[in-house]
Amino acid sequence: MSEKPKSDPQNDEISRRNFVKVGGAVLAGGAALGGGAIPAAAGTTPSLFPTLPGQDARIQSYRTLGRTGWRVSDVGMGSVPLRESNVVRYAYDKGVNYFDTAEGYGRGAAERAIGEAMQHMDRDKIFIASKCRVRDDDTAEQIIERVRGSLERLRTDYVDAYGIHLASSVEVLSHPGYHAAMDKLKAEGRVRFTSVSYHGPGRPEQASMADVLVAAAEDGRFDLMLLVYNFLNHEDGDRIIAACKANNVGTTAMKTAPGVLRWEPVDPDNLTEQQQQYVERMTGRGQSREAAIERLEARAQRQKDLYDRTRPFVEQYGLLTEEQLRLGSIHWVLQNPDMHTACVAFTDFDLIDKVVPLSGTQLGAAEARMLEECRLALNDQYCRHGCAACGGSCPHDVPVSTVMRYAYYYEGQGNEKYAMTLYAGLEGKNASACADCAGDCAGACPFGIDIQPNMLQVHDLLTLA
Repeated sequence: MSEKPKSDPQNDEISRRNFVKVGGAVLAGGAALGGGAIPAAAGTTPSLFPTLPGQDARIQSYRTLGRTGWRVSDVGMGSVPLRESNVVRYAYDKGVNYFDTAEGYGRGAAERAIGEAMQHMDRDKIFIASKCRVRDDDTAEQIIERVRGSLERLRTDYVDAYGIHLASSVEVLSHPGYHAAMDKLKAEGRVRFTSVSYHGPGRPEQASMADVLVAAAEDGRFDLMLLVYNFLNHEDGDRIIAACKANNVGTTAMKTAPGVLRWEPVDPDNLTEQQQQYVERMTGRGQSREAAIERLEARAQRQKDLYDRTRPFVEQYGLLTEEQLRLGSIHWVLQNPDMHTACVAFTDFDLIDKVVPLSGTQLGAAEARMLEECRLALNDQYCRHGCAACGGSCPHDVPVSTVMRYAYYYEGQGNEKYAMTLYAGLEGKNASACADCAGDCAGACPFGIDIQPNMLQVHDLLTLA
């Protein structure tokens, strides 16, 4: 492994002045809102956040990551869409010291970005957790080689934790190849702790997130875990956190924000670029322009219906944007002291500057009311990650929860190419089957989501290219 070069911390510190920012439907499982939002009158908008976003803010709270003993920043960094190393350095300069990654994120691109940034960071002061998916027939030697690949991309001699990624059954927790590999790598000093991640089933026959991760917490061989946790989807997470606390296992959160709020009106004479792409795609399939526009307008009307339901608190709290919802959602996660770090998919300096000031602060009354009213309005619009309750009702075996998770990657994380690639991999099991379906899924969602229209909308979103 390459050694970290000597460097001057003063010269290594990165700022917005010497960094060129990377450019980077449904409520990523629900609804969308935004275009028609009404700002409150000047000077009347309640303050939603405890501090204003600022470049001088730093992490204020560090929590002990279970039995690892590590004091990690309450705001951590996720890396699914990460490609730019300067974003990692900027988060580090703000006090973020927990970085979650995986070999599969961008086919190693996320690990490489962290590795490049690490040459300007104090390795002893950061915690890096990586992971891989293990197949039933993987041997210890194969897993060891994959870990070594991660180490090479990360440009480090060791990772603080290496885990089973997307452990979809209790049985995989006892994978002999994984545990033999970890024993050897720990003895060599290449891995310090073991971990597991799971965001829930894509199909009804798979185990729930709670069943798998509670079993992992009680297993005794896993030191930390990554789970879905947000204000609209926390019941399973609360059960897992309690098991982790009882067994001194570290907890880290993913998908901390349930999605984005956006409403996009349709003007047939002045279509947006995305709307025009959709119309061109549909006319290319033989549909008339008028029919394509009608479908766009129907989708916009569903979004407008949600907007009308949320109008009271839009007017009360000012311009409710997807950004405010995301920040409020992350802030809600930070209120639980037993959730040790919330992994946020930072993609640019701006988001870091907006999230870091939330560290160590309390949820204000106005913000709490906003989230509660959002919860009531969006309850039957948000497809919960890892809920497969409707799966058995689909005659085409479409993995609804998986499809909606891909929409989250697209809308909630801005990782369009990754989401569309994953969706294309579903091939015959995607939501195109919903177009001519009788809608047997109607009423199958325990939260009241109208599944078929949402699936058609997501199919449009993920197949525009």
